[in-house]
Amino acid sequence: MLSACTSAQAPSEPPKKEVVAPPASAAAPAPPAPAPLVADGGAADAEAPSADASSTAELSDAGSDAAEVAAPYVANNKVLPPESSEELQKRAAALFDAIVNDDPARGESFWFPKEPFVSLKDVKGPDKYWDQLHRTYARDIHALHKKRKSWEGATFEAFELGSKPKWVPPGDEGNKIGYYRTFRGKLRYRIGEKTESIEVRVIISWQGRWFITHLSKFKK
Repeated sequence: MLSACTSAQAPSEPPKKEVVAPPASAAAPAPPAPAPLVADGGAADAEAPSADASSTAELSDAGSDAAEVAAPYVANNKVLPPESSEELQKRAAALFDAIVNDDPARGESFWFPKEPFVSLKDVKGPDKYWDQLHRTYARDIHALHKKRKSWEGATFEAFELGSKPKWVPPGDEGNKIGYYRTFRGKLRYRIGEKTESIEVRVIISWQGRWFITHLSKFKK
């Protein structure tokens, strides 16, 4: 607040008006506190403070997914995935579900996605090659389903990698970008009193995750 003119001021200076602060009731309201930040890609809705326990769990899952999606991209793809992880087991269980129900669409999450495959492969028509392998994947799922007369009571147990992962450098196997590769993984399941397994022929890495490129032995 500016004070009134004092005797020390020059006589030619006009007196200054006193500025009086408005009463507290007229003051502008304080701005609201900023909303909590939500990770990019998360499905959480910040305006649901009354969410129940199940909603809270969903938000937690969404946050985990967002963190996974937000992992930094590694240009040379030289990121060795863990031999086992919760997300890998979930995708393996989905593949087993696809085999049991004779429904290849259920096993898509374990299949190597098209966009990175096209970028990775140094072959003529990589998109058409992916289409060919993808059709084979679906046929393999149908064939594996038919190997049992009944899948009643079959339950997924675990997925295990096969051979020790090996780094395949650019230039090998017709690829522009390197990857880790492992052969003959095991999709283990229980039916009745027995634990049995399904061989997963070829699995390669992409950005720290494992994906199938050949489910069964590949025939050209």
